[in-house]
Amino acid sequence: MPADKHVSRRRFLKQAASTMAAAVAVPYVVPASALGRDDNTSPSNRIVYGLIGCGHHGAGWNLGQIFRMDDAQVIAVCDVDQPRLHDAKTKVRNHYARKRGKNYKGCAEHGDFRDLINRRDIDVVANCTPDHWHVIPAIMAAKAGKDIICEKPLTLTVAEGRTLCDVIKKTGRIFQTASENRSIETCIQLCELVRAGRIGRLKHINVTLPGGNETRGANFMQRDERPVPEGFNYDMWLGQAPVKPYVPAQCHGSFRWCLDYSGGRMTDWGAHLIDLAQWGNNTEATGPVEVEGKGEFPPKDSVFNTTPVFDVNYRYANGVTMNVSSSVPGIRFEGTDGWIGFQKWRGPLEASDKAILESVIAESEQFYRPSEIAPRRSGIGGEHRNFVDCVKLRKPCYAPAETGHRTITIAHIGTIAMLLGRKLRWNPEKERFVDDAEADKMLSRTQREPWTIANIDSWIKENA
Repeated sequence: MPADKHVSRRRFLKQAASTMAAAVAVPYVVPASALGRDDNTSPSNRIVYGLIGCGHHGAGWNLGQIFRMDDAQVIAVCDVDQPRLHDAKTKVRNHYARKRGKNYKGCAEHGDFRDLINRRDIDVVANCTPDHWHVIPAIMAAKAGKDIICEKPLTLTVAEGRTLCDVIKKTGRIFQTASENRSIETCIQLCELVRAGRIGRLKHINVTLPGGNETRGANFMQRDERPVPEGFNYDMWLGQAPVKPYVPAQCHGSFRWCLDYSGGRMTDWGAHLIDLAQWGNNTEATGPVEVEGKGEFPPKDSVFNTTPVFDVNYRYANGVTMNVSSSVPGIRFEGTDGWIGFQKWRGPLEASDKAILESVIAESEQFYRPSEIAPRRSGIGGEHRNFVDCVKLRKPCYAPAETGHRTITIAHIGTIAMLLGRKLRWNPEKERFVDDAEADKMLSRTQREPWTIANIDSWIKENA
């Protein structure tokens, strides 16, 4: 699709109206730093960041994306692992000291996310923690008047996600689920063509995710119990999860293969590709009505106990079916008049007919693009840029909390169906299973004290 094709400002505002309707009745404070209008902004016009989680993705990727934006600045970092925390602080200090010289005032470090969130000089929070720590700091930040960009997969449980979405709606904060696909032109074009009917009526979606466990992190092979390293607050790292002995392989880098902290490939890669399925199917605010599947779960007490192999089938109320299975990453939409999709991460689009790929998308068929929020930055995309622009303009991001929650709910109910080994009926409006109390119990988990959603208000009051 031609690069100069963008959604008109008028049409975007119309699309966004329903999303913002609930927020306009809720007072919010636009920070002084939200008034900048160019990329060479003065210190008083920058969006001020606090970053929570200084691991592989937090300090290794997200800091670099924030550094690209002259109208944003990180002034505080937080982590429960002191060596990682010190390294992130050094990275921030070196970057801004080079750019701003004697005008640079330094970067603070915190070992407790609550201390960072309670700071009044921070506008926005970037939550780059492990998956079981996504929701609690995000809710606290919203209630403390901060806007939030939070890593995917957004939640550990369906119940957490609903609570988060309700808080974001009530507080009127700007929220971005940090999934980059919605700023990738290939993904936008793919879903636009499907929604515009270029493959006829959509019948089936085939989503393939990587199988197995990714060997990311130096600790992957350290699968025995060991003493907690000096400088690592393991109790806080566990957070709401049950207490158990420290095993390096279950923490940094490979925590996602443990059900106490995440959902394996279903939630990790599903947050990307199931999201595209939802987008193309025009079901972003709802979900399927039926799910069944099979997985190969190791014993619960295994070091890694998420399923490395899975095959899950879903059915939507509109008649569309979807299969999510372990293979290589990819997605394929199949309709009455053909198919379209891609294989491998960000692979080129393929279709049953070349004419489908060459089809021109009319303006009335186009989606919200990050460049529509700030046209002067056309070509500079990504979830981070979109987030900062939306914070300034008080407009919804391209992946708000409800979108991230609905996407990962599909992965969660798929895992529940595999664990129970039977077909389940799902009510996406009530976000409950139909006549299945056993399955409903798996939509939430007991949170270990004091790391609970119930304690958030008291944490805020302590430093009010």
